[in-house]
Amino acid sequence: MDVSTTPEPAVFSAAAEKWLLGDPVSNNLLLSHATDPDGQLPGDGQPAVFAWVSDGGQPVGAAWVMSPYRMTISAMPAPAAAALAEELAGRLPELPGVNGPEESAGAFAERWREVRGGTATRERDQWLMRCDSTPPASGAAGAARPARADEVERIGQWYAAVMRDSGLAQEKIARHTAHMARTQFAGGRLIVWEVDGEPVGAAGWAKPIGGVVRPSGVFVSPDHRNGGYAGALLGEVTARALAAGAQACVCTHFLDYAAMQAVVERVGYRRVRDLTEYRFN
Repeated sequence: MDVSTTPEPAVFSAAAEKWLLGDPVSNNLLLSHATDPDGQLPGDGQPAVFAWVSDGGQPVGAAWVMSPYRMTISAMPAPAAAALAEELAGRLPELPGVNGPEESAGAFAERWREVRGGTATRERDQWLMRCDSTPPASGAAGAARPARADEVERIGQWYAAVMRDSGLAQEKIARHTAHMARTQFAGGRLIVWEVDGEPVGAAGWAKPIGGVVRPSGVFVSPDHRNGGYAGALLGEVTARALAAGAQACVCTHFLDYAAMQAVVERVGYRRVRDLTEYRFN
């Protein structure tokens, strides 16, 4: 197994994009970081590190990381994940963790622990889910409308509330979500759900890559949590993305949130793959 790394998205794309596009649903997040400038998240560690593992000259796995985020890895054979961990253990000693398909993340975490010492604690299990048909009408009161420029800062703050359990420092969350809200608004991909003239929530979505779109940042005001607005917002952004030509929408669901799982499934999302996160100490 050969491991290659680069700080340059274009170099990574030239080496691994074709392989990643073989499964644009599972690899949507990595493709976003590599090919969409809006996917380059603000972080403390510059530059980002892109990596890919080759066997016989052909890619079999890929990864991305930028401080302070955990490394995101694709599905790959266990020996490839172990080789990746060995290569990066010396280069990224402060890596806080890894997330990705259950088998790949587990193999990476185990080899990282063997090389670096310390612990690799499995923290959050997730499902990767997809929807490729227009969701049914939600029946929630009110309606969606495009966000206005004077609402973007507030929506970024709403998004930050959604990420409060991500494990990142609050100021890093605020920077991340402000960036996300601004880029969604600039691309015409940010909506507000309004009831009787009052905004009760917001949501946005990323640019399509390989025909796949990721909704992100679904937020409902605490005073309106029982009105069906989360499902209405997710259904609306999914419907808009599919109507604009996306072949599928994809989202990640954390299994700790059973109530949200019911919402996501009601919209029409179905489980594709098991994911998990590890934290390194």
